[in-house]
Amino acid sequence: MQILKFPALVLMLLSFSAAAEVKLTQADVLGTWQIDKESANKDGSNARSSNTTWTIKQDGTIEGLTHESDSHARIDNLKAVLNYSIQDGKLVKQAAPGRSKMEACEAIEKNGNQMILKCQTVYFFMTKK
Repeated sequence: MQILKFPALVLMLLSFSAAAEVKLTQADVLGTWQIDKESANKDGSNARSSNTTWTIKQDGTIEGLTHESDSHARIDNLKAVLNYSIQDGKLVKQAAPGRSKMEACEAIEKNGNQMILKCQTVYFFMTKK
């Protein structure tokens, strides 16, 4: 019976480590990131495409720029500046411009210039430019 418990324990430990977040540093996030899509699901299903870039600066700000391609949209471009910091390996940013509420976003995956960032209710699928 002991022999059967060991493989099950190893499988459990491996599954926990596979789901672990990636610890971010400021060097990991600095630069301009294209938000390729946003999804409520980790696998990216039911995602909506995005025409947004985040420029994450060393001064503790994120400059977000969205270009709207819908001809019926009220505005063509939207620019916002948010404050951020890196705490415990997570990107902690303002939830909305002009508000003091902060949200912690964790990197679910980071491979080279690709990253999946999970904020409160949305996954951002991003490519570093």
